Amino acid sequence: MLNQVPLVRKVKNAYYGWWVLASTFLLGTLSGGIFSNSSAIFFGPIKNDLGLNSTQTSLIFSLVRAEGSIAGPIVGRLVDRFGSRPMIIFGGLLASSGFIALHWVHNYVLFTVIFVGVVGVGKSSGLGQVLISSVNRWFIRRRSLAMSICITGFSSGGAAILPLITIGVSTIGWRDVMLYSGIFMGLIVIPLASMVRHSPERMGIGADLPFPKDGESGSRPAAPIDFTVRQALRTKSYWILFAGSVLRISLWGTISVHAVQMFEWKGMSPEMAGIMFSLMFLMSIPLRLIVGVLGDKFPLQPMMGGGMAAAALAVVVMLVLDGNIAVYLFVALMALEQGTSALNWVSLGNFFGRTSFATLMGLISVVFNIGMLITPIYAGLVFDRTESYTIVFVSFLPIYLAAGVFFLMTRKPNAPVQSRTEVYGR
Repeated sequence: MLNQVPLVRKVKNAYYGWWVLASTFLLGTLSGGIFSNSSAIFFGPIKNDLGLNSTQTSLIFSLVRAEGSIAGPIVGRLVDRFGSRPMIIFGGLLASSGFIALHWVHNYVLFTVIFVGVVGVGKSSGLGQVLISSVNRWFIRRRSLAMSICITGFSSGGAAILPLITIGVSTIGWRDVMLYSGIFMGLIVIPLASMVRHSPERMGIGADLPFPKDGESGSRPAAPIDFTVRQALRTKSYWILFAGSVLRISLWGTISVHAVQMFEWKGMSPEMAGIMFSLMFLMSIPLRLIVGVLGDKFPLQPMMGGGMAAAALAVVVMLVLDGNIAVYLFVALMALEQGTSALNWVSLGNFFGRTSFATLMGLISVVFNIGMLITPIYAGLVFDRTESYTIVFVSFLPIYLAAGVFFLMTRKPNAPVQSRTEVYGR
């Protein structure tokens, strides 16, 4: 079996999981920059080009979340059963073709159908939770670091690609930017996806198991405990983590869509607002890596709760301060929130193992995608009627605080009475 392993795994005897991580990092960078985090950059130009108001424009991006709530459990089940690589290829090519097609669309309804039914379906099928699930399959002992690096890819896309998109939109227009981005993504997705394998067991190599604890007999690594979906759903730990994750990510749905418009509301130019939005992702990168290292050694709850405290303070800043200083502080504080966001999924993997991770994550995504559908539309309605985001920020403050409380309450569940450790490849 080992002789069949690709040559790339034999280079310096590197654990193949690092190659999987490198591939998912790059895919996350491209997906985050082109598809996920570009909404705030495209929001204003699409709104003006198609003659829409803020509510109508918010609906385009929000309906993608509704589609994701339907696709989440289905995709999760498919990944747990068949692996990530076919889903990444299918989703990446579909999302790319949708971006290319939008170059020629001028009708609001048709634009929405393609954006939701082609771009959205492609992104949720292969370029979101699938990447995180791939890393969770390959890493146990260094899960926090590996998953933080993977999710840092999405932030890296925001930091590295969003400035290019901002410049492109202001020079050649949003339509050409979508066309060229779709072509590039379509060309690169298959080579990167080819490096992603289902699991170490299917390649005939050992998993990244934790070392024995002090005082334990023997020198063999400790075997991980994997919950079934049904066993996980019966624990209080899953539902507490579920609640905190849904609250946090639902609010991020509004920030990711309206951030540039919010900065303009505070008096910034569109170009500067776009740069500040990308700076938020850039600033979160070192913190994600630091948190990833710390998460393998220390409890995750204080870091997750601290991230929510930073987000709550960011909301207060936007309520009490005006001008560029409000935006600068908001960006810095939200970078702290984003820096700890990977710990949601690290906790899920630590609590419930590998075999049902994608399905459990997909179930959470059902609800948070509904939240990400509702909150941007709500923010658009409020802004259309008041020309202000004040009410939006006031309503977000207690929700961030509640999410922080849930994260502080999370605890690892007791092992199920009849636990199982799945043997991959059967």
